[in-house]
Amino acid sequence: MANSPSNYNPGQELSDLNFSSLIGGPLGAIVDAQSKAALSTVDFVKSVGFTPDSEDETTGEITPGEPIYVSFKYPKMVQPYQPGVVDKLDEITVKTGGSDYEVGDVLSVSGLSVTVATIDSGGAILTISYSADGTNNITAATDVPGIGGAGTGGEFDITTEDISSIPAVFEEMKLEVPILTMMPIPFIRVEEGNIDFNAKITSMEYSRVGTQFKFGTSASMTNKNTNKNYSFAGSFNFNENVNTVNLKTNISYQRNTRQGSKVDKTFHMGVKIKVVQDEMPEGMEKLLNILEGAIVAQPSGN
Repeated sequence: MANSPSNYNPGQELSDLNFSSLIGGPLGAIVDAQSKAALSTVDFVKSVGFTPDSEDETTGEITPGEPIYVSFKYPKMVQPYQPGVVDKLDEITVKTGGSDYEVGDVLSVSGLSVTVATIDSGGAILTISYSADGTNNITAATDVPGIGGAGTGGEFDITTEDISSIPAVFEEMKLEVPILTMMPIPFIRVEEGNIDFNAKITSMEYSRVGTQFKFGTSASMTNKNTNKNYSFAGSFNFNENVNTVNLKTNISYQRNTRQGSKVDKTFHMGVKIKVVQDEMPEGMEKLLNILEGAIVAQPSGN
């Protein structure tokens, strides 16, 4: 007997699946997660960076909240420390003008460079110019001759002074910084989403044939003995002995045929999402720039 083919169609099994729900469900969840992430960023900015909005009980007008500031107090140096100076050059004065000097002559007075600024008609020095920068540890002296130049006889007096050190001066300042500029703002974005759907359908048809053969025998024997006496002009004896054998044989044959099909179905879905910290939106960047411009440092008034 030929086996009849199975009517099972794996392709029909797949076509009956609701792929719009199987794949659309995870996709909708990803989009919903992105939407919730954006709303959480808005809530974070409003709740952390600004005071709550207020409503006028009379007019119902809504007044937006103001930025929340963090205040710091710190000492700011308004005048630096000035170290003390010993024997700092105070002044070089002309004591004797000499003669025959020319304007612009450069003289050396105790190692200090002096330039002739003005002279009289005889070439005597009237005024001089010099630089006092870096001239420390100078020895005060009088009647110091000027060496160099076109003339002769010029003498000068050198005076010095001691300057005490001046301590630094600090002022307590108060700095107000918008709190949003001090902490990272979460901008979560779903960068990539992978949905893998695997279907495995295994169809197996089987046919089982069973054969059973039985054979049995039985035997029995009976004995019949007959003894008869006959008298006819004499005596005659007849003895009959009969043995009977019974033999029985049982033979049976049975064949069982079983047919069917077995289907194993396995479905697997994997969803993989990659989430990253997104770049700051342009509008938020401008807002933070405005808040950074509002950072103010001023005396605390204490």
